[in-house]
Amino acid sequence: MRALVWDGTGLHVDSTIEVRPPGPGEVAVDITMAGLCHSDVSPMEGRIPQPAPAVLGHEAVGVVAAAGPGAGVPVGQRVVLTVLRRCGECRHCREGRPTLCPASGRPVASPFSRDGEVVHQFVRLGAFAERIVVAQEQVVAMPAEIPDPVAAMLGCATVTAFGAVEDRARLRAGESVLVTGAGGIGLNAVLAARAAGAERIVVVDRNPAKERIARTCGATDFIIASDPSQITPAVRDLVPGGVDAAFECAGHTGLLDAAIRSLAWGGQVVVLGLPPAGATLDLEVRELFHDKSLLGCRMGSVDPHRKLPDLAERVLRGELDLTPLVSAVVPMEGAAQLVDDLRNGRIDRGFLRFGSTS
Repeated sequence: MRALVWDGTGLHVDSTIEVRPPGPGEVAVDITMAGLCHSDVSPMEGRIPQPAPAVLGHEAVGVVAAAGPGAGVPVGQRVVLTVLRRCGECRHCREGRPTLCPASGRPVASPFSRDGEVVHQFVRLGAFAERIVVAQEQVVAMPAEIPDPVAAMLGCATVTAFGAVEDRARLRAGESVLVTGAGGIGLNAVLAARAAGAERIVVVDRNPAKERIARTCGATDFIIASDPSQITPAVRDLVPGGVDAAFECAGHTGLLDAAIRSLAWGGQVVVLGLPPAGATLDLEVRELFHDKSLLGCRMGSVDPHRKLPDLAERVLRGELDLTPLVSAVVPMEGAAQLVDDLRNGRIDRGFLRFGSTS
């Protein structure tokens, strides 16, 4: 089959990749479309460790092509993928909190190979391929009526952002919000804040071209900041006393520090962006003294098997429109240009087409 393989220097279409059949409790999924997330670019930039060669990608939609013994997912089912490969037995899984399951972060044997040598599987998915093999817990049924780009985005950017806003921060109507970084996750966080009834939604980005889409998604204010030190004074000019909640979506510790300093008393920062490996925060601890909170957030801190169907229903009812975020849909051969566009802020969310799309 064909896959996009990162060899340590760049992404290349490779037609010699082999994928093994699904084992017990696993399914094979034929990918139709995959979104390009900043997390997919991070290994290329050395921000997170990833052995090469590797099939990257983790935000995707496809169709179940085969099921291994004991897998309870029907062949032909359209599914969205999730990175969470949970055990289903620990107390966290029993309580509906799979993001805390220890098994969800353990490495697994890659199903990919080339000439008898292992090709690594990024974050237990490796979705930039025509076919992948994953645990049955990593697929969630998706209605056929939802277009492929939107369905793919639901599985990562959307579920992460809406989980962060609605479940982790429990944002309430009338509260004020700061979102740092107007990428795919940041824009979804803006949509989620608007859906929650936020009164003021301040978005920060260094790219002035992001203002239009940020306001389309629901931003009431947009700050262009090339230096994190500019953010807190600008936010407090707009929202005296500070914001009730901040969502750091760029994985930048300087932005995280500015977000903490921009909080009102009792406010909370939720960390969504993935910082470089080894990054540290030089925090003035007294910033947290007035009942401020700093919260981690992995994949929205939700159970995707509960949250994703809810988000899909909201899309079908017309309550949630993600189509403005779909900037480009290209074939596999266009991956290098899509990566360059993402790095240079020319797209909001780009997608790779692997088969027929809806």
